Formats: sequence, C-alpha cells, structure tokens
Amino acid sequence: MLETELKFAVNASFAVPAFDEERTGVARVDKLEPLDLRAVYHDTPDLRLARNGVTLRYRTGEGEKGGWQLKLPVEGDFISREELHFDGGPRPIPDEARDLVTAFVRSSRLNPVATLRSKRRRWALTGAEDDLLAEIMDDEVSVFEGRRIMSRFREVELEKRLASDEQLARMADVLRESGASQSEPIPKAIRALGPEATAPPDPPVVDVVDPGEPAHVAVRAALSRAIHRILTHDPLARLGDPEGVHQMRVGARRFRSDLRTFAPLLDPEWSEGLHERARDLAGLLGNVRDLDVLVEGFEKAGADIRSNLQPLFDTLISRSESAREEMLGLLRSERYVRLLDELVEAATEPIFSDVAAGDCGTVLPPLVEERWQKLSDAAKTLSRDSPAEAFHDVRKKAKRARYAAEAVAPALGDRSKDAQKFAKAIANVQDVLGEHQDGIVAIQTIEDVMSETRRTPRFAYAAGRLAERQIRAIDDNRASFFKVWDDVDKKKHRRWLKQ
Repeated sequence: MLETELKFAVNASFAVPAFDEERTGVARVDKLEPLDLRAVYHDTPDLRLARNGVTLRYRTGEGEKGGWQLKLPVEGDFISREELHFDGGPRPIPDEARDLVTAFVRSSRLNPVATLRSKRRRWALTGAEDDLLAEIMDDEVSVFEGRRIMSRFREVELEKRLASDEQLARMADVLRESGASQSEPIPKAIRALGPEATAPPDPPVVDVVDPGEPAHVAVRAALSRAIHRILTHDPLARLGDPEGVHQMRVGARRFRSDLRTFAPLLDPEWSEGLHERARDLAGLLGNVRDLDVLVEGFEKAGADIRSNLQPLFDTLISRSESAREEMLGLLRSERYVRLLDELVEAATEPIFSDVAAGDCGTVLPPLVEERWQKLSDAAKTLSRDSPAEAFHDVRKKAKRARYAAEAVAPALGDRSKDAQKFAKAIANVQDVLGEHQDGIVAIQTIEDVMSETRRTPRFAYAAGRLAERQIRAIDDNRASFFKVWDDVDKKKHRRWLKQ
C-alpha cells in the first residue's frame, strides 16, 4: 500500500481548522476515536535502515493485536512510502520482513533501537459523497530508553486517502494558514534517533563534483550511484515488481560499465575481480527482465490474435517463473550478502592508480572519447544487410558510451549539460537498436517454442503472423538506425570532449 503524508510542526494552541468545501473538496470533518500507539523500531547498530529512509517496527494500539510494518521510500522521497504489513508477535522479526531489508542490513544484524509511544488524536476529512479524502493525525510522541522518557515532541500529519494531489495540496494550505508549519518529511523514528539516523547511506551518494577536484572523487561518486540503485530497488525486485528488477539490472550494468570506463584510473586486478563477481547478479536479473520485455512485446504486437498464441505465453510464463526463482535463490544466499558488502566497500574505498589524482575536467573527457570512438568505428561499418550480431555489437557500444558520458557529467561543471545532451543523443541509438535486438530475440523465441510445443493450426498460423510482424519491425528499426545515427554523428555533440 502506498502511503502519502505531509508532516507539520504546530504550537500548543493549534486546533484543526474548518475546510472550505469548494476549495478543498472536504464536506465535513469527523473526529475519530483516539489511539494509544506503542512502536518498537528495529535497525542495525549503525542505523542502516534509517539512513536509507526505511523503517521497520512492531506496533500495538490499532487493533486487538499488534503487527509489523515495513515502510520503504518511493524514489528516495519520504513523502510517499510503500507500507507493508506482516502478522506476528513482537519476536522474532518475520522472515518476509527480514528478506525485504537484506540489501540494507547485509551482514549486520537487526536490534531494537527506539521505542515510541504516541497519543494520537484523529480527524477524518470526508467528501460530499462520504468518500474519505484524507486523515489528520495529531501525535504527542514520547521517546523511551527502557522505561525512561528521553524526549517528547508533537507532530501533525496529513495523510492522503482518496484525495487528489491537488486537493491534498489545498488541505495543506489550510493547515499552514491555521498556524501549522510544514516540516521535513522525516519519519518519527528517524527524528527520535537523532543526527546519526539522518547521516548519508552506505555508500554515500554525491550528485555533483567540482571539475577541479581529483578524478578519483568522480569515480567514487559514479560507483556509489550504481550501487545505491541496486540496493534501493532490491526490495521491489523481491516483491515481483518488474521495474525493480529492471532498475537493479541497470545498476549492476552501470557498475560494471563504470569499472571498464574508469579502468585507467583503477587498480586493474582489483577492478577486474569486481567486474567478474558482479556478472552473475547482472545475468540473473537480465534473464528475468528479458522475459518481461518479451511478454510485454508479444502482448502488444499480437493483441488481435492473443487467444491463439496461448501456448507461446504459457511457455514464457513458465520460463519467467523459473528465472525469478533462480534470481531469488541468489538474492537470498549468503553469497549475495557477501557480494553486497564487497560492492559497498568498493564504492566507498576504491583502489586507484596514480592517474586518478588528475583533475576531473582534464582526466575524464578522454575516457568518454575512447568509448565514443569505438562506437563510431563500429557504427560506420553497418549497412542495411549487416548481420544481426553487428547491430547488436553497436548497441552494446552505444550503451557503454552513454553510460560513460552519464558517469562523468556530474563532474564537468559548465560542460555537464553538453555531456548529458551527448548521452541523450546516444540513448536514441541505443533505443532503436534495443528494439531491433528485441525483435531478433522474439523471432528466435517463437521458433524455439514452435519446435518444443504441440502445434495446432490456429497456433501455427498466429505464431507465423507474429513472426512476420517482428521481421517488419526489424526492417523498420534498421532504417531508423541510419537516420538516428546521422544526427548523433555530428561534431556539435562532441565539442565538449575537446574543450
């Protein structure tokens, strides 16, 4: 369940105001039964969950028995968080919850770190048709250490139910006009735990690097961004979210690509070993993602003959389930935990060569130019009749050149926008050739399933039509490639490399 809430600081005299129906959609405000909530929060000794915006707690006071709640940030934003519930007593932590925080906890351990008691007053904001638009919660929070109260604070939350984003914003305006001050969207437990809970995660993510700084600062930042993408999307991948799998795969690919791009700045033995150890993760994620893309593509291309293609979809679903089981087998292994620890350490403390001491503005652009040259040389050998493998090779080189430009862009100051435009132009090449490769894989898959599956006349006819559509799409992609390449292969996109 997606939870969206806004937090406010209020003074002692604050009272819930009236809401104008025409302005906010709120027809009436109903006071609800108060609650006496007690929550025990669990985290690692160095607060890894809190530092990633994650909270895991056992809470009582909302029903006859307590339960566990896990909240995961959505796109790194505390305002919206994915809230998951698990049955069970206060001990032990449910296995499902432990599984979902593996990437953050890694080889550390979970312990109780804070106990909060909240005396909650509540109001329902209801629309004209008795639809619950939002709730206001006014919490008097006590933070305990053992039986001793260490601190107290008051917090008002406006939590979205059926309201639109615009309605929620107008309700928030009314609260501010009534004396409430919108505060940072920081969970109560993180606020209670103090500064250590708001420290950067491991590895710390740096968005911008000064071009005058040593190049090793930019390398560390790029590797950290890739690892952070893996860690934050790990729970979603475990929950079966295709986008979570996709983003984890992108993180693994970017990490391996960054190791290649920055190879002259890194210790070769160290970087090569990491590149190989991350291969299995990228491969298993890729197996799942590729099947997701296949199914989605067939659903779209064969929508009008879908019922006759059921044997194809049955086979792909079976393959997908097997691929997910294999992926989850790795994600739930000790080997994966060790790999994550190693990746976090690698992004935090890479082993550099002497070249990495040079400044970013001088050292980094030539690394991208090398990637570009390899792409350009390969692309200019293509013709409409080139084999599929040649187009696929250009696609891979385009991806590497794009990733290289995106990796260095945050460290190039005034040239950053030009580097990003360069990467975006190459992304167009990657997209066209990605669709081309999807078509090649689709045809091979159709042929494989046809050879493995009992053919009915309807299925054989539908599969043939689907294959013909893929062939036409491949021809269109090849034609599109040369148009896109003509735009990419212009000097204006590469001037920043020579400045």
